[in-house]
Amino acid sequence: MWFMRNRVLVVLLLFCTVLNAQKFEGLAKTPPMGWNTWNKFACNVDEKMVREMADAIVSSGMKDAGYEYIVIDDCWQISRDENGTIVPDSTRFPSGMKALGLYSLKGFEIRVVFLRWKQDL
Repeated sequence: MWFMRNRVLVVLLLFCTVLNAQKFEGLAKTPPMGWNTWNKFACNVDEKMVREMADAIVSSGMKDAGYEYIVIDDCWQISRDENGTIVPDSTRFPSGMKALGLYSLKGFEIRVVFLRWKQDL
């Protein structure tokens, strides 16, 4: 009985609910996908290995499947200079981190993980 007397109100409420529904068109069709050095190699990481893994991701079709990140997680740095800037390990990464970043022309986004800390702690 209530429904019959208030059908205009019910229709209005249903219509408003549809109007307020969120749209997710094109948003995060897949989770962020990539490869992280730490998961397999921990501190056994160097420039040659990162480049080889990038090549393998492309040649295996993983890049086409949505893998877009290469994360160099740890052990790429050796210290900080007098200004507190992180100094990359030139033995493990002889071309430098910038050159490795330019290797991302294969279509990857290179991410480098580092921690900030106070040097007096």
